[in-house]
Amino acid sequence: MMKTLKDWIVAYRKDKSVMNEFIMYETVREMNEQGQYDEIRYIRTKDKAINRVMKRLEARYRQYKDNWIDKKDMNEYLLHAIVEVFENADIKRSPEEIISWASGDEKKIGKMEFVLLDELRKRYDGDVKIISENETVKHEDKDDAVNISDFQVYRDWLKGEDVNTYKKFLEFVGGLESILSDAQFEVYTYMMSGKTQQEIAKLMGNVSQQYISKTWKAALERIRKEYLAFRTYRVMMKTNTYQKIKTFVKYTENILEYVIDDEAMLFNYILNFLKENEDDDISIESAHENQKDISTSVLDVLFDYMKQKDVKWFIYIWRNIDEVKDSLNKKDKQRFVQIVIRAYKEYLKQAKNVIDKASQHIVDREIHEKVIDLIS
Repeated sequence: MMKTLKDWIVAYRKDKSVMNEFIMYETVREMNEQGQYDEIRYIRTKDKAINRVMKRLEARYRQYKDNWIDKKDMNEYLLHAIVEVFENADIKRSPEEIISWASGDEKKIGKMEFVLLDELRKRYDGDVKIISENETVKHEDKDDAVNISDFQVYRDWLKGEDVNTYKKFLEFVGGLESILSDAQFEVYTYMMSGKTQQEIAKLMGNVSQQYISKTWKAALERIRKEYLAFRTYRVMMKTNTYQKIKTFVKYTENILEYVIDDEAMLFNYILNFLKENEDDDISIESAHENQKDISTSVLDVLFDYMKQKDVKWFIYIWRNIDEVKDSLNKKDKQRFVQIVIRAYKEYLKQAKNVIDKASQHIVDREIHEKVIDLIS
């Protein structure tokens, strides 16, 4: 009886049919967007650690960019990932090391995630290829590899952004040196010049490559967050979405505080608010299918800040609201109200941080006269 993933891999190398025994399927009943239950088959295995990895990847890549991933396609990608693990694992390593290599951790992407990403990119990005996990550098005194695929991810992300908008962002914040630490900016400059992490480690005084990798990732994440905050600020200044939602939330709070029979009134007020903005902006179905990392309309905000577990239920209720409105019980109405208010309050909380940060940039850099041009 096989006890570890390594045992299964060793047996597979001798007899390929072992894979048929290793792979299983778990059937789960899930509600679809019509409010009906479908039986969904998820690929599973005889190894609990691999199952945990697959569940994590299924949740993380439920959506890739603007594309919702079909369950059958996800099963196919994960099956391919498992085969790649069985074909390429180094069986000289310990069972724990093989699991770590296959699953990854907070420091590096595992083999299974690499294969999954490669499949998604081939499907949705055309010729873009992910860097292989073999194209890595080693810690100076450790066997585990530091992944450097973030450079390709950053290049891909930057390629998709509007050049003029990015230039305005750089001018708004005063250059990357203004938002990065000294170490982050130094590593970023070296990486963009084409130097390897090993070369950079020597140039910075023989520091570890692990330090270079962490600093590089931190720099990229800081740039992305600052840039998205700038884009969000531009949208807020150019549209009335923020003010609409702020007024809406304030009014709902007044209803809850001062109206005795607030439940029916609040539910109807929220329905009317969403219907008005569905006409003004985009349909609620389109907002759901085209979630982005920036919210441009009232309905975009709702879905960008709605909890994932609430989406299917909410879509079903909304699509059939005229038919089910009078039959909804008190609990359903409360849930509908809470979903909307919770999403919009979270948006206002983050929007305030964006406004405060932008205002600080304007004051610190004394660019009051340039603001209108930079956000246009």
